[in-house]
Amino acid sequence: MFWKKKPFPEILFLLLISAVVYLPNIGKLTYFKDDWYYIYDGMIAGAEVFHEMFRIDRPARGYFFEFYFSLFGANPLPYHLGAFLWRGLSAIGALWIFNILWPKERKFAFLGALLFAIYPGYFWWISAIEYQPMIASLALQVFSIAFTLKAIQSQSQIVKIAYLTSAILTGWIYIALVDYAIGMEAFRFLCVYLLVNRDGQFGVWKRLLDTLKAWAWSLLIPLGFLFWRIFFFTNVRKATDIGGQLSVFLGNPAATTIDWLFQLYNSLLNLSVLAWINQFPAFLQGFRLRETALGLFIAVIVILLLVLAERMIKQSAEANDWNSGQEQVRKEALLLGGLGMIFGVLPVIMANRYVNITGFSHYGLPASLAAALFMAGFLESLSLQPARSVVLFAVIGFASLAHFGIAVSAAAEETALQKFWWQVSWRVPALRAGTTLVINYPLPGMGDGGYGLMEAANVIYFPEPTGQIPVHYPLAGLTLNSETLPDILSGELFKQTKYRSHTVDFDYGNLLVISQPTLSSCVHVLDGNQSLISTYDPVNVQLAAPSSKIENVIVDASPVVPPEYIFGKEPEHNWCFYFQKADLASQSGNWNDVVSLGEEAIRLELSPEDHSEWLPFLKAYAITGNAERLMQTAKRVVGDKFLRQQACDMLANIQESLTSEVIQVIATDYCKTAPK
Repeated sequence: MFWKKKPFPEILFLLLISAVVYLPNIGKLTYFKDDWYYIYDGMIAGAEVFHEMFRIDRPARGYFFEFYFSLFGANPLPYHLGAFLWRGLSAIGALWIFNILWPKERKFAFLGALLFAIYPGYFWWISAIEYQPMIASLALQVFSIAFTLKAIQSQSQIVKIAYLTSAILTGWIYIALVDYAIGMEAFRFLCVYLLVNRDGQFGVWKRLLDTLKAWAWSLLIPLGFLFWRIFFFTNVRKATDIGGQLSVFLGNPAATTIDWLFQLYNSLLNLSVLAWINQFPAFLQGFRLRETALGLFIAVIVILLLVLAERMIKQSAEANDWNSGQEQVRKEALLLGGLGMIFGVLPVIMANRYVNITGFSHYGLPASLAAALFMAGFLESLSLQPARSVVLFAVIGFASLAHFGIAVSAAAEETALQKFWWQVSWRVPALRAGTTLVINYPLPGMGDGGYGLMEAANVIYFPEPTGQIPVHYPLAGLTLNSETLPDILSGELFKQTKYRSHTVDFDYGNLLVISQPTLSSCVHVLDGNQSLISTYDPVNVQLAAPSSKIENVIVDASPVVPPEYIFGKEPEHNWCFYFQKADLASQSGNWNDVVSLGEEAIRLELSPEDHSEWLPFLKAYAITGNAERLMQTAKRVVGDKFLRQQACDMLANIQESLTSEVIQVIATDYCKTAPK
């Protein structure tokens, strides 16, 4: 049957194993980090905004995102599925290349393609919107090289021309999408060298000459791109400007060369070794037992699928088609993979960047094809079969655990973000345009870049399309940290900024501070005149709280509802729902409503994990004369000295007239009885 013939079993298992590795958490993934501004700019200005976004450095991405956004809009799921499909196509293309180069090494070709498919050194696959062109470029890069090799093999002129044309077009596109991938053109040359000189009967110079003849037309790819880039395109972004980057070298050649060599070493180490063994521990350390067990289960399934794949493919292979055992193949793989990594990262190094396995892992993505081939060559070099199997299973298992850990961590952050903004929507019916939000998220790393993921607030409160390019953000956002705190405290800075396709006005004199101290706490929208400060809040929140202008919350507007396809279904109405509604009512002075909400929460046996959230209810009990409930609640608060003092200050400074019973409770239970 055809599906048992080469390469259908390999393709089947490549896709199946990739699905087990990448898809378990796909339904939980939405937008990650910078994905947000891509989506909000597209929502407000339409698909055309992406041309403005990328006109300064990589205009091809403008067309790429215009097409994508026209098809899928702001729905995150198609982008994640698209990233998976590009990854699958990349693996199939790699299998094609390896089968061409080593037609009698079916086992080795499958192993190399599998390692490439689940290469763990690329962290950003969870950011499926911003990094969609990177993974698409990788697939086009791989197929462009495969088309080149097929063109050389083809005897028919028509077929040869078709492959040549395909190779050139896909080559131009992949470099236009990811310019620093141009270094992989050296990998193309090396592949051609291996293919053209397979018999190895001639001398070095004859082999090089034959290679140059077969490869020469491929120069149209890098030279065509560079000709356009240098003579026709005006780059206005310094980080991607060729002349700007070379000026760093010309300014201090010796120091720059030393730095390049150091970064080249680190980048190669990350690509070839650390990506396989250092990626997963960082994510698994903070996992719960259930998540750890699930990750290990997935790793075991992947290893079992690998064993099954090798067995089934071997059964369908011809006698001389599975594993010829030639030492030459392993040497070629190590040499091709090693040189491919070096040349693949050189453009990155010369642009004064480097490759790591987290934030800058995308710089190594083009060269991951060479890295996977190098690892396959290393594994096949292990002479003892048991040792090879153990190392192979460990590498495959670690890669599976790494991707599982990356996805679970991202999903946890995105879920926390969704719950955060759902709570804000319960508390804040509307926001005044021009407000700068100062945000303290419950997890480290949220609000990446220092801008508090302000697009999330804009999506909720200002979602109406305007068609204006560049997009102007009605709400600005800052992550509360040591860098932003000084300007927050001064309250004088007004900064207008433009980034790619949007503009933002940061008004440090018109702030609203929002904090969620822990995942167990509710979101606290702070009033500078009387802030609710949790014991779990970092000191920065306490320092910034007096700058918070609660009047930026419009209380008499119709409440907003966050879009479900972005923020998920509305969470259950637990304690935080009643707290947010009570806090909103307290801002309006509707103290009877606050008491009613508190009574409903108590009736439902709901209570806060963060006891500072009793404070709005304490004030309502005091103002409405409910001395009994005020006294009953004291025991929940006064055990924490910080909260007791905060409650005492709040209750003692109530301007409304209070009953004598309430005054007595305040004096006895809140302001005088705390342990000294």
